[in-house]
Amino acid sequence: MEEEAGGAKEEREVIILVSPICEPSLDAARRLKRWARQRGLRVREVSALEPEGQSYILELGIRKVPAIIVGGKLISEGKLEFPEVSRCAPKC
Repeated sequence: MEEEAGGAKEEREVIILVSPICEPSLDAARRLKRWARQRGLRVREVSALEPEGQSYILELGIRKVPAIIVGGKLISEGKLEFPEVSRCAPKC
């Protein structure tokens, strides 16, 4: 990814893998976006049905959505708990 002043763009990006037919995962994406905005983080929503989403599933062994990815690492999968996401915030 491109470099930004003060750090790598990828480090400030939180990726949430969702299913477009799963309302709980879409709701989690909305909540995560609000949470991240308050912390100056960028959230990118990726569909598990698209090629990029499939790549994440295969590379990281993701079994449940929503899944949170930060810096190429799987942080959380399944029901979204913000304490799990908060662990990565200082690194973002």
